[in-house]
Amino acid sequence: METLLTKSNLLINEISPILAVGPNQNDKRWSGSWVMCDVALEHAHSLQSLMEIGNFTSAFSMLRLQFDALTRSVWLLWAATDSKVERIMQDLTNDTTNADNGLPSHAEMMKQIEKNAPAEATRLLKEFREVTWKASSSFVHGGIHAMKRHREGYPVVLVKQIVISSNGLVMVTAVHLATLTGNEHVNKDIVRIRDLYRDILPKLNL
Repeated sequence: METLLTKSNLLINEISPILAVGPNQNDKRWSGSWVMCDVALEHAHSLQSLMEIGNFTSAFSMLRLQFDALTRSVWLLWAATDSKVERIMQDLTNDTTNADNGLPSHAEMMKQIEKNAPAEATRLLKEFREVTWKASSSFVHGGIHAMKRHREGYPVVLVKQIVISSNGLVMVTAVHLATLTGNEHVNKDIVRIRDLYRDILPKLNL
């Protein structure tokens, strides 16, 4: 487990320099998508930190937050209407504090992504949702998974599976970041990173 966490942390360290490149376009759509990628990576790093100190219930919840942030990022770039982009990218004030109320649910975002985003991005998000959605939602909302595992303990194989799933989202985030940079060198480096860390990635045909 220690080896897995160490290598998972190195994976994020490999991805992080991409953030210094910045998006290829500076409008609200691209900037918002970029920020949510950064949020997704922060959640992944938090998941690893929680795993290291044995806070597994909280760590499992972070996987859902990581997935939500990545989904929002992909949706913003490929599927959100201009009005929705404006809604989420407006300044945060007392008048706009509930602006999220006008945004689509996760399920609706996935439908819109499927209609508008590249097929590969859609496939990876759909596969991940099918595998993890119900259990991760249970952890976030204090359901049966959270109750049973917190009370009875977490099998090592399950803990490793969550870390590997998070790593898969890190790689999908990296691919999306590469798209946002429009930089061919970044795209090539993503392939190198994927091959170097394939042993700690899920079998999702990444």
